[in-house]
Amino acid sequence: MAGSNIFLAALAALAVAVFTGHINVGSIYRTIRITGVLRTDVCTISTDGLQAVQIPDTPHCEDLHHHLASDLLFAACEGSLEARHSWFPPLTIFDDASKAAQAPGTITVIDPKNRKAKPLRLEGFSGPFVTHGIDIIDDPKTEPGKAIFIFAVNHRPNEAQDQLAPKADSVIELFHHTIGADTARHIRTIKHDLIQMPNDILALTPTSFLVTNDHFYREGLMRVIEDVYSGATWSNTIYVEFEIDKTEKDETAQVGANVALTGLHNNNGLGRGRTPEEVVLVSAASGEVYFAKLKRTAGQATLEITDQFQADSTLDNPSYFVDPYANRTFDASGFVLAGLSKGVNLAHNSKLVDARDGVMVWHLQDRSQDKTEGSKVEELMNRQTEYGVLRTKFEQ
Repeated sequence: MAGSNIFLAALAALAVAVFTGHINVGSIYRTIRITGVLRTDVCTISTDGLQAVQIPDTPHCEDLHHHLASDLLFAACEGSLEARHSWFPPLTIFDDASKAAQAPGTITVIDPKNRKAKPLRLEGFSGPFVTHGIDIIDDPKTEPGKAIFIFAVNHRPNEAQDQLAPKADSVIELFHHTIGADTARHIRTIKHDLIQMPNDILALTPTSFLVTNDHFYREGLMRVIEDVYSGATWSNTIYVEFEIDKTEKDETAQVGANVALTGLHNNNGLGRGRTPEEVVLVSAASGEVYFAKLKRTAGQATLEITDQFQADSTLDNPSYFVDPYANRTFDASGFVLAGLSKGVNLAHNSKLVDARDGVMVWHLQDRSQDKTEGSKVEELMNRQTEYGVLRTKFEQ
């Protein structure tokens, strides 16, 4: 999730709203509520004997995925704390690009049983690796659970000498990993003009994926406005197809892409839904969850929004949890999303190595199938009274 100077942004966004005639008191109040301006954090991490466990060797792990077949977690982590606070384009941190090369990020495997982390050695890959969103998908040529492909965003510094060129040259890296090995083999780098400010990835096949561009502006005043003005619906989701040719060195070769979805504010987190055709997207700054239907044709794909839900905090990457103990009387399956309880502090805290940010975790369930009438949206909006939303706030 990205942040900017919220105070200046609020003034700028208000000016835009007044100028365009789109001022809305309800919208302004919602922005204040979502960013936590009036919220007081309360530490509630330990209830009923539960405790938060800190796993060593996991600095700034931006994204996390569970591989069901192996029961392992795969995370995209930074190489060091210093690197994160010196160069991280998603948070408009462009202070020292050299730190990105000195301490490249990693793909880290976490065993949830012993809670130990193991960074993978990246074979055939060198250079800056500034991690962000990742996704994993089983290798269809092996037995289930034996090997996976790993897709990872890389916000590497731009080596172009043109001063007008973007500071970050963001691309997607593809790796192959055999479960249990200490390495991940680099397959290729995927670059396309439509991949501009990538945030999160959803792997569809070993050679196709969806990726969100969470902003249109990379920095400056317009980026500030884009963060908090909900009318700045300039982000998009891109569908990408590519081929694997081990002899090809051109990062743009055999890569095709199209805009699958546009019109959302701060299109950020991306995840799988309840069916192969359902895709879940998150507007981080607006605290909104969108459910979409994936439609694919030869060489292209589009997303059609079918439902949405509004939370009371910022949000990030969505995950769907399937309750392995579900029965006829109780089923905890649902979407799990995390956000910042006081997102208003992100711009300031992102510059501080020792900053602490409160987190809110949402457990979202849709039980509309239990009734014969009523839309999914209506059921989701009634979550607090009927379903009970788990909202856990703690200092990380």
